[in-house]
Amino acid sequence: MQKLEQILNCSFKNRDLLKQAFTHSSCKQEHSVLDYETYERLEFLGDSVVDFLTTEFLYLKYSKENEGLLSKKKSAIVSGTALALVAKHLKLHSHLISAKEVDKKNPALLADVFEALVGAVYLDMGIEKCREILSKFLFSKEDEILQSEIFQNPKALLNEKTQELGLGTPVYETLEEWGEIHKRKFRMAVSAGYRFLGKGTGFSKKEAEQNAAKAALKRL
Repeated sequence: MQKLEQILNCSFKNRDLLKQAFTHSSCKQEHSVLDYETYERLEFLGDSVVDFLTTEFLYLKYSKENEGLLSKKKSAIVSGTALALVAKHLKLHSHLISAKEVDKKNPALLADVFEALVGAVYLDMGIEKCREILSKFLFSKEDEILQSEIFQNPKALLNEKTQELGLGTPVYETLEEWGEIHKRKFRMAVSAGYRFLGKGTGFSKKEAEQNAAKAALKRL
C-alpha cells in the first residue's frame, strides 16, 4: 500500500488503520480469527468527515448561494456515485482484502471503502490531511460531477414532478432482494397517490430507488 500512500501524499503511523480500511467483512466468514477489524466502523466515521468537509468547502466557496442549492450540490458531491468515481481513479479495489466471491469493483462497495479510508486518515493524521485529500481528489471534480447526471438527482426530480401533478410524495417499496450476502441486489418499486410509477434494480437499496425514480420519470 506504499504506492497508495505516495498518491495520497501521506504516511500512516498506525498501519493497522490502513489495513482495517481495506478489510471486507467477508474475511471474518472465511477466517475465524482476524488480527484487525473490518472497514465498517471506519466507514461510519469517514462518512461524517466527508459530509462535514464538503459542507465547509461549499459554504466557503459559494458565499452568496442559498442553503437549498448548497444542499443540492452537496448531495451530488457526497453521493455514492461520485465517491465511487474517486475510488476507481485511486484504484482502491486493488487493495481490498476480501473473499473471492466479492465483486471488488461494485460501485457501492468502492464508495464505502473510500469513506473508510478517509476515516482512517482522520484518526491517524487529523482533519487537515483529510481536507487536503478531498480537495485534490473529490472537490477538484466538482464541475464534472455537477455537470453530470449525478447532479440531476432522479429522486428529487420525481418528488418535484409528483407534487406538481398532485400525486403527493413518492413512496418506495422493496420488491425483492437476492444473491449472496456480498453480491446482494435489490429491486425497488416507487408509487405516488396509490399509482405505480416504476421499478429499478441496484447493488444497494439507494441505487435501486434512484433507478426506480428514473423509470418513473420516463413514464410520467
